Amino acid sequence: MLAFGGALAAPHPASRLDDIARISEQNNAQARTILVQEGPALIAGAPYAVRIRYLFLLRRVQVDGGNLRAAYETNEQIITLATAAHDRHNLAVASLGRVYRLIENNDPAGALGLLETLRARYRDLDSLEFRAGFDALQGAAFSAVGQYDRALQRFLPALEVVHNHPGLWSPRKAEILLAMARMYVNARDPVRALETLREVRAGKKPLPPRLDAAASLLEGRALVAQDQPDAGLVAFERALALAQTHQLLSVQANVLGNIANAYLKLGRYPEAETAARAALIPARDSEDRISLQTAKANLGFALFGQRRYQEGMRLVDEVSLAMRQAGALSALGRILDEKSQALERAGRFPEALATLRERETVMQQLSVNDRNKAISALQEQFTSRERAAQIDSLRLENAAKDAELRHRTLVQTAASLGAALALLLCAGVLWLYRKSERTGQRLTQLNAVLAHHSAHDPLTGLHNRRSFQDRMRSRTGEAAPHPDAADCFTLLDIDHFKRINDDYGHAAGDAVLIEVGRRLRATLRESDMVLRWGGEEFLVYSQGVTRSQRPLLVRRILDALASTPVLLADGTPLAISATVGAVALPFAAGDDEAGAPAMDWQQAIALADRAMYKGKEAGRNRAYIVAGLRRPEGALELDLVLPGVAA
Repeated sequence: MLAFGGALAAPHPASRLDDIARISEQNNAQARTILVQEGPALIAGAPYAVRIRYLFLLRRVQVDGGNLRAAYETNEQIITLATAAHDRHNLAVASLGRVYRLIENNDPAGALGLLETLRARYRDLDSLEFRAGFDALQGAAFSAVGQYDRALQRFLPALEVVHNHPGLWSPRKAEILLAMARMYVNARDPVRALETLREVRAGKKPLPPRLDAAASLLEGRALVAQDQPDAGLVAFERALALAQTHQLLSVQANVLGNIANAYLKLGRYPEAETAARAALIPARDSEDRISLQTAKANLGFALFGQRRYQEGMRLVDEVSLAMRQAGALSALGRILDEKSQALERAGRFPEALATLRERETVMQQLSVNDRNKAISALQEQFTSRERAAQIDSLRLENAAKDAELRHRTLVQTAASLGAALALLLCAGVLWLYRKSERTGQRLTQLNAVLAHHSAHDPLTGLHNRRSFQDRMRSRTGEAAPHPDAADCFTLLDIDHFKRINDDYGHAAGDAVLIEVGRRLRATLRESDMVLRWGGEEFLVYSQGVTRSQRPLLVRRILDALASTPVLLADGTPLAISATVGAVALPFAAGDDEAGAPAMDWQQAIALADRAMYKGKEAGRNRAYIVAGLRRPEGALELDLVLPGVAA
């Protein structure tokens, strides 16, 4: 209100920060401008509570605007200020910002180690904000190393705290739900990802622009994963409009990269080129290295699809080299996979095969690295906990030494006290030795558990891809005991599994997957390796199977699954079946042309996959065995096997 003959009354700093916080929820750019213009005046001579709150608000606005480098610098200012003020609460909360930075820099093992250090340091701190943030970040770190079950176990308690205390400054409920949705997308579970995103949008308050854009981006990724690229493009366009309106540069680059990728999947290469070139600008402006590499790679594949081979491959190879130098093996594996497919579509088969072999080498190295990261994370957690125990042990040891020095001055009782002290020290040494032995045993047990989890599917208990790849690396070309025997790769897919999830729910789908795994183990030989290949697909690797035994093997699998319905939790019987494709290595004599290169196991599984989809097209609940391959057209020669009847 105007005061005649005077100036406008300056707003109270705390009230003004409340106003800016409300503005930031709707217009990040405007809030950022206000904080830059008014910040120095707001905090000049202000009490500690105002200055620390200003920094926390500035950090949030910087994160929401995608300016992570500035946000990290602001976080360090918060730590310095809170340390000087002996403010344990805000120091603990700001320390979680360092964990977030490690996760964003692709160092989840370091993040998990720092979290255990913070747990020991602030175990007596009564702070809901710290507890919720701690659990949410631990979930994100577990998700980053692929331990999705443990990630979910941490996300849910954080979500409960935030739900029961909606007034907490951070973390926001929508941020935790988005992290869960991202976990489901990365775990190739787009259905649960979309369910979680619906919950994100079900809140009473409108989402801040960054979170709204992130939700639309994840929705697009989930839809593309469900083979709905057109619907995914609609979600991407919505995310892009939000990012452009609110100047969210890193989000713009990420969205445009995903749009280009969707157009590539649709084979619309000119549109993919346009989106990829548009992504280069915000990626460079935001200094987002990952988005910049993605844009260059997408541009290269778009040019390659338009037969501009040399120009396209130059960009793809430039990105591949940068990823290799940065150690980004997972992303490099995806790039090489897309490159091999592009070369194959262009008819450049020798280069495609060389790229596939390069990718296999990268994926083997990645498997070793992922295992080492997981072990490193576990080791770091163990070390952090031991550190706190060692401090207590040192205090006891120092107290014992002080007691010994004091009692040396007592001449009359020196002998008796010396003997007692010796006994005490021996008992202490024995206690420490036994504790160290128990700790070593526990570490051995934890490593064994970790090794088991890294090699088995958490839902079915079957082997996973990693253990199968290890088995393939140790596979030799030794002669089979029977001249007609070969290694058989049998790939099966549960029929109409999506309908089961839609009609009966995901719990029923999980029950079907568990029961299929149990039946396969019960039906097949102990020497056969049964694994969950992904989603509703399973793979059986059998050694020493003769030509006459192969129809019997796949018929046993078909009968085991289709003969008896699965009983759901409510007692409902559910009939199931599967479609099977099988191939044996090496092919029988005469299957391949003379002089053709030997087929490896990856190519064998690809042939089994083609045979399986022939079975899907022919009506499901059947199997096709690859009997031969007609070159050069690559047509399959197939033997049909039906349930109960071998043809």
